[in-house]
Amino acid sequence: MNKYGVILDSTVYMPKEVIKEKNIEVVSLNITVENEDTYKEADISREFIIEKRQAGKTFKTSAPGPGVFHQAYEKLLESYEHVFVIGLSKELSGTYQSSVVGRTMLDNPELVTVFDTNQSAYGNEMLVYELLDMIDKENSLEEITVRINKLIKQSKLMFTCENLFSLVAGGRLSTAKAMIGTILRMKPVIEMIDGKLILMKTERTYSKIFNIIEQKVKETSKGYEKISFYITSTYSDRSSEALKTFIEEKFPNSDIRVTELLGPVMTVHVGNKGFGVSWFYE
Repeated sequence: MNKYGVILDSTVYMPKEVIKEKNIEVVSLNITVENEDTYKEADISREFIIEKRQAGKTFKTSAPGPGVFHQAYEKLLESYEHVFVIGLSKELSGTYQSSVVGRTMLDNPELVTVFDTNQSAYGNEMLVYELLDMIDKENSLEEITVRINKLIKQSKLMFTCENLFSLVAGGRLSTAKAMIGTILRMKPVIEMIDGKLILMKTERTYSKIFNIIEQKVKETSKGYEKISFYITSTYSDRSSEALKTFIEEKFPNSDIRVTELLGPVMTVHVGNKGFGVSWFYE
């Protein structure tokens, strides 16, 4: 029997080849279009959401039920001694609660570790790569659990999106403020704080956003030797490349990974276009 299996929710947008190679089980969130048709996130693309949005459709997202997680646990525990679960912050979705309740349905819940990540999307992808690396290195259950929980406490996430209207549907900004901000060409700066997405401020230029990111990285990583960055973008390649160059200049000894994976659920909540960065320090 293999030692450790991994379960992710579908907002952890890992490359398909990694999911296949590592035999990762993905539990899908759901997206309902116009209160009519419901789709599993894993079965659709961000382009599908963009097309529906352009047609004037509205969306709702929902968490998978505990039973879905329970089935995933039972499946992997046939082949693995222990299972790790990484998914969306409990402040953003009921997915975490479903994963915890599904765990209690097992005869031996201790065989599953559900991490309370306080992260989303590419922030969780960053954690998954570290988890997979430790599994490959045959670290112990205790070593893995302690380090991942430490990284969760020592990781941050910031991003900006196409316009302020993408924040209105999530209740983080009024329509009036979004309209004024968009007319003034303001770009939102959003930070993940204690598992919640918080609109910190708005800026006119990406260079100012880069400076805000630099200040936050220096503030959070003071006294630590290693910083690892994870940059993601959706239809914002030039901006993410500029951010990568900026980080390389400001933090020359850091590790940087770049991705363009951002799926349907995140596209529903943050819009069609944007970029961001997550990082952890040790």
